[in-house]
Amino acid sequence: MAAAVAAAALAAAPALAAIAGAPAAQASPAAHTAARVAASGLSIHINGMNPRVARAGSTVNVRGTITNGTRQTQAGLQVQLDTSATHFTTRDGLKSYLSSGRAPGLATAGDSFGVSASVAPGATISWSTSFQVSAEGISTFGVYPVTAELQAAATLGVLSSDRTLLPYWPSSQAAAGLESRLKISWLWPLVDQPHHQACTTLTDNSLAAGLSPDGRLSALLDTGASHQDAGLTWMIDPALLSDVATMSSHYQVGGQANCVGATPEAASPAAASWLTALRKVTAAQPAVLTPYANVDMAALVHQGLTKDLASAYRLGRTVGNDVLGGKSGPDIAWPAGGTADLSVLTNLAAAEHIRTVVLTSSQLPALPAGSFSPDDAVTSLKVAGLTVNVLLSDSTLTGVLRAGDTSTGTLSRSTEFDVRQRFLAETAMIAAEAPESARTIVVAPPYDWSPSAGLADDLLNETASAPWLAPAPLASLSSAPDTERGVARRPLPSSKKSPGELSAAYLDRVRTVGTELAGFQSMLYKPSEGYTQFLNEAMIATESAAWRGRGAPRGEALADNLSSYVEGAEKKIKIIASSQVPMGGSSGLVPFSVQNGLLHQTIRVKVIVSVVNTRSRTSQLTVGHFQDTLIIPPGQPALVRLPVSAAPQGSTVIHVSLATADGTPLPAVKVGTITVLSTRYGRAILFLIGAAIGVLVLTSVFRGVRRRMRGDTNLVNEEADLPGSVVTGTSDARYPTEAPDDLADARRWADDA
Repeated sequence: MAAAVAAAALAAAPALAAIAGAPAAQASPAAHTAARVAASGLSIHINGMNPRVARAGSTVNVRGTITNGTRQTQAGLQVQLDTSATHFTTRDGLKSYLSSGRAPGLATAGDSFGVSASVAPGATISWSTSFQVSAEGISTFGVYPVTAELQAAATLGVLSSDRTLLPYWPSSQAAAGLESRLKISWLWPLVDQPHHQACTTLTDNSLAAGLSPDGRLSALLDTGASHQDAGLTWMIDPALLSDVATMSSHYQVGGQANCVGATPEAASPAAASWLTALRKVTAAQPAVLTPYANVDMAALVHQGLTKDLASAYRLGRTVGNDVLGGKSGPDIAWPAGGTADLSVLTNLAAAEHIRTVVLTSSQLPALPAGSFSPDDAVTSLKVAGLTVNVLLSDSTLTGVLRAGDTSTGTLSRSTEFDVRQRFLAETAMIAAEAPESARTIVVAPPYDWSPSAGLADDLLNETASAPWLAPAPLASLSSAPDTERGVARRPLPSSKKSPGELSAAYLDRVRTVGTELAGFQSMLYKPSEGYTQFLNEAMIATESAAWRGRGAPRGEALADNLSSYVEGAEKKIKIIASSQVPMGGSSGLVPFSVQNGLLHQTIRVKVIVSVVNTRSRTSQLTVGHFQDTLIIPPGQPALVRLPVSAAPQGSTVIHVSLATADGTPLPAVKVGTITVLSTRYGRAILFLIGAAIGVLVLTSVFRGVRRRMRGDTNLVNEEADLPGSVVTGTSDARYPTEAPDDLADARRWADDA
């Protein structure tokens, strides 16, 4: 409880400081006492007002709480309301009142509320009081100040204060002097951090919380679906659709880059129901797809990664139309943070054919003029000879909606009330500051907006019911009647870094991973479209705008995971060869094989051979022509025989590596080393064998001739006596055979070789 009290006191501190900042000459002792008490933790908050839009005869009831953050019991307190019969004439005046508490004609309104009971330390009590608008002179369309002051009843010193805004609407549009109602269009974002990684798993299961009945994504979908009259245009990240679709069936979470260690999860009924509801909504309401993973457009263009941006758009359309059944609407770009320069718009217009871009209004502020010039949400620019319609989301309203984000915890009732009432007041102020003009307002929450279901519902109710607003689809604004779109504006810079965009160092890392992936993909032979898309999704996810600022470590983890996956896959491609290959002659075939260890992908690789020759040798080993491009099915080897020639005697080293079909090296594949051992004995052996055979033939001829000349009939019976046999003393053979001795040396040389 003490922490909550301290937080409430801190929340009131800016207003108290502003009040205490009045000139010293006008500050009474009671005011100084009040400042000291307020600084110690006594605070007041407004958390409700009824009606929230006053009309003729209305009694406005204001309610709130008082919190005693001091260490003492407080008594004798009262609450007094102040308002004014003068409405604000500009939005700057409204903003000044909220920060300083000062407004023209601010005076006491209605009766005070006396706190009858003492307030114990740390306690919070409720209060309620009212005033009549007619009694305070409020009768003109516009926005009026309402201040609640916590006073010490005895001295009427102001101890604390809070303030809010009250729009007033007369009996009719004509009575309000409003020429036409203010067209209003919402961008309703369904965007989340990408969860896709390699191995068809999700990085974590945090998306399940967002899809639960009380989750952020469910609240946005349910609320938007129930307000078809609020002029919503759904802005949907296809990466979110892909991740939710993954969860609709059995899926895995986490795990390592080598596809092991993931946790299996059952199919999520919440994910399936969410997709079904979204398909129904987008069939009836306009929807626009972001590029896949809502990539950081500005950063990609500035770092020369325009091809990646084009890939993100193509992939986004493919995934989005597949999941939604082709229900996405016109191409409207919404850069991260609503910021972009001319270089980004030029790329979007020329390369992606996008003619409508949503930027924040602070990007193209109206130029100061001699008299007040009402701002508008619709303008256009000439970019590379093309007309680009620019829709300017109101930066003040974006800030108001950001204050209603619950991602850091539950909002207090006073904060929710402030957001609702400020939204009403700001839109009324825009209409009232130039009631004779026809203008437009675009409301764009932060990408990761996480309002409570009640707050989102109230805001859309106000959009549809406020009498000065006319909801309209985003795509209709550029062609709708508008009297102020020609207002002069400060030009966009030709090139300027967007606040918080992904850094050059981060994208250099991503660029390296992209090169690795491109090499791996070009090695695959006719891969399935599903596998190619899976790899592209993992790559584009690393370039998401979600990784801006504190999200960078998660993006880096995705990049590292993909790099490890590619490296691990390439390492499954192996060159298998003997370390030494003997060669008897100067030429021959050197065999080795390439093993495709991928279980599901056919590969096509190019064999690169380099010979390490020595200059001092008279002859050098050369490699002849061979089939160097291999197509290898999953889990299979391919045998290669290298024809080599002119091998010098001794050893020569051959290096074998692999590349993609276009020659890009595959660095993760280990280089094979083969040592060719050449003795050059092969030719000498053939010569010796030939010589031996010649000697044999000559010897046989000589013996035959000699026998004929002598007429010797007592010949050796060669069929009866085997060659090489030894003639005994009783033998009648006159000449023992010589053939065995003639061939003996030739056979021995052959065996040695």
